[in-house]
Amino acid sequence: MKKIKSVLFFYNSKSRKTAEFASRAAKALSARGVRILSVCVNEPCPLPPSADAAVSVGGDGTALFAARHIADKGVPLLAINAGGLGFLSGLEPRDFRSGLETFLAGRFEVKKRSLLSAEVRRGGRRVFGPQPALNDCVLRASEARAFTLSVSCGREFVSEYFGDGMIISTPTGSTAYSLAAMGPIAHPSLDVFIINPICPHTLTHRPIVVPAAKQVTLRAGGVRAPLSVDLCLDGQESFHLDEGDAVIVSRHRRPLKLLLPPGFSWFEVLRRKLSWGER
Repeated sequence: MKKIKSVLFFYNSKSRKTAEFASRAAKALSARGVRILSVCVNEPCPLPPSADAAVSVGGDGTALFAARHIADKGVPLLAINAGGLGFLSGLEPRDFRSGLETFLAGRFEVKKRSLLSAEVRRGGRRVFGPQPALNDCVLRASEARAFTLSVSCGREFVSEYFGDGMIISTPTGSTAYSLAAMGPIAHPSLDVFIINPICPHTLTHRPIVVPAAKQVTLRAGGVRAPLSVDLCLDGQESFHLDEGDAVIVSRHRRPLKLLLPPGFSWFEVLRRKLSWGER
């Protein structure tokens, strides 16, 4: 990877602590001659042009916002955790100073993370998407009511579900909402989707893992007032579904290039973030 001379700098301004750290990080980059193109994820603004790398400062939500907006640019992303769990982060704030020179010298490792692409078809016409997501695509009712949902994988019918909704997760997203819904943890190098029902009324309906090369199609049945169902990408971008709409999920055409420090261990992150082995 080449030396870093320009950075798309994504930051979260809602938390004072995060905003203060983001300001210090931006100043440290500028002091080393890096051109900063700032993007506040809490404010509407046009996305700046491409750069050598992107840096997100905040929690996983900030990194997810950045990932979706640079997905088609091929810009590698370094996520600095200044929020909660930070499963996507390559650096913690305490390691920023020590890792900065290695990052700017282009010596961080590039790991490819697959994204999904979601679109909605209504009467054979596309009405939403295709839009990328790094973690997941979720179908849920806008109120606390169960509904019927049919799922197909490729040309094969999988099942009809009755419950609170469905999560289609990437391996990267397997440690997010899908994990909270009792889904499996998948290594991020795998080329798969996780189909995970949310609170299914049939208790034998369990999460399943399918090849990402196969298109997953979801249709909500009986979606009429007062019940409404929404599609949500990465918990951030939503679209309201009408009865009969088909949600089509496929592998996004380009992976995300995630920047990680030399010697980074995904298993070490799991042990630390999930408190494995602690009593």
